[in-house]
Amino acid sequence: MGEGYFLEFFESIPREGYWLLIFFSTFMENIFPPFPGDTIVAFTGYLWGAGLVSFQTLAISILAGNLAGALLMYFFGLEVMNFFLKHLKSERLKKLFDKEHLDKTHKWFNKYGFFAVMFSRFSAGIRFFVSIVAGMANMHVSVFILAFLLATGLWNSLLIYGGYVMGENWREILQYIQVYSAVFAVVLIAFAYYFYHRFKKSKIDSNE
Repeated sequence: MGEGYFLEFFESIPREGYWLLIFFSTFMENIFPPFPGDTIVAFTGYLWGAGLVSFQTLAISILAGNLAGALLMYFFGLEVMNFFLKHLKSERLKKLFDKEHLDKTHKWFNKYGFFAVMFSRFSAGIRFFVSIVAGMANMHVSVFILAFLLATGLWNSLLIYGGYVMGENWREILQYIQVYSAVFAVVLIAFAYYFYHRFKKSKIDSNE
């Protein structure tokens, strides 16, 4: 579903149904990363400024939709993925999901998971995966929800405010989001590269 089509559909429905579309769009972006959830949130800022929807409706629908989608992925990781890993029979998959690496990932996530969840909310591309890993690492659900709501509230407040200030020119925000996403991706790759080589070095040192 393209952004233009979805927004046209959004504008065509009765105002009373806006909350449901807002909930649905924020829910979907957490289980299907290509879904343009951030675009819809920025658009709702414009709707708020135009008096077509209340801030209370925005806040409740956005937080509830995001949380519902994230918890679905969290419990998918906790129940489905962990069950799958415990009953692996394929040797290739066992090598791919090496127990030693998984244990280290779990330990790392248990130590830094709160910040990982918060950090992930600022990038649509990794929200989906971090929620699943949080479940797989058995991160306490209350800690997950707290980190999730804090970061989600901050990020979406920025998008809503941007759409509110820009008014009918709210689409210009998308240009800033694209630039931000590109910069964020570069920074993320740099960090991943750094930690990968640090992990590799520590592994070599431990074997010496």
